Amino acid sequence: MELRQITYFIAVAEELHFGRAAERCHIAQPPLSQQIKRLEDELGVTLLERTSRRVALTPEGKEFLRRCRDIRDRLHAAIVHVQDMSKGLEGMLCVGFIGPASLSKLPQAIRAFRERNPNIRLDFSAQSTSEQLPLLRGDRLDIAFVRLFGHDTSGFNSMTFLREPYVLALPEGHPLAEREVVDITDLENVPLIFNQRIAQPALYRSLVGSFHKAGFMPNIVQEVNTEQSTVALVATGLGCALVPASSATDSRAGVAFRPLTGDLPQWEITALWKKNKKCASLYKFIDVVREFREVN
Repeated sequence: MELRQITYFIAVAEELHFGRAAERCHIAQPPLSQQIKRLEDELGVTLLERTSRRVALTPEGKEFLRRCRDIRDRLHAAIVHVQDMSKGLEGMLCVGFIGPASLSKLPQAIRAFRERNPNIRLDFSAQSTSEQLPLLRGDRLDIAFVRLFGHDTSGFNSMTFLREPYVLALPEGHPLAEREVVDITDLENVPLIFNQRIAQPALYRSLVGSFHKAGFMPNIVQEVNTEQSTVALVATGLGCALVPASSATDSRAGVAFRPLTGDLPQWEITALWKKNKKCASLYKFIDVVREFREVN
């Protein structure tokens, strides 16, 4: 069965006249009649009752017309859908992000994109950088917001979405909380909460190196796997922590934040996507995200 036979049948069934149906399909009447006959022979069903005076649908013909119209409408919808996808008007994007990105302007960027592109569905996945990179390479993510430090980014395009300094999170009432600014040299022997070495080994070494340059090794009393956990432990009085400046928006009771000076790396979130990826909606998303970058 060919699609054109379905088109021809719909025309005959709606016109109930082979001559008008032939004009509608831009073919001669004999070939049209032959195609309808072949269709009936293939189905083994009579779809049309023909006399010299009239053409009428059989009960089977009425049911077949209903289903053929459904096929036609579904095909048309499929055509429109893929054409809109190619223009970035419809589709789905899979977006990965690390937890701290939720404290940046990423949620605002996502909201702006959704308002401008209501027919593009966004699917989100909150995971670590190490978990996101293989998903990105395997096309299970379209774009990832990650924290890079020594990771292999070959084959990816990148855009720094957020760059900001570290600040010191410390329990309220801590002696250093009385200062307006804290220097890294002030942290000698101060109990510190660090992100896990296994999660970001290169970054861990860089931060420890900053303390080493200041003339001492950090007094690490606890390692955790997220910034949110870090701030929560600071609130318990366990120790102080180096956190991104955006964490200072967390109004958690029992925690104070102070600017931190010293030879420290910047805290960054980077957007990554595969080079030469063909996805119009992805590039529309990137254009919106670019409007919300915070790069100091």
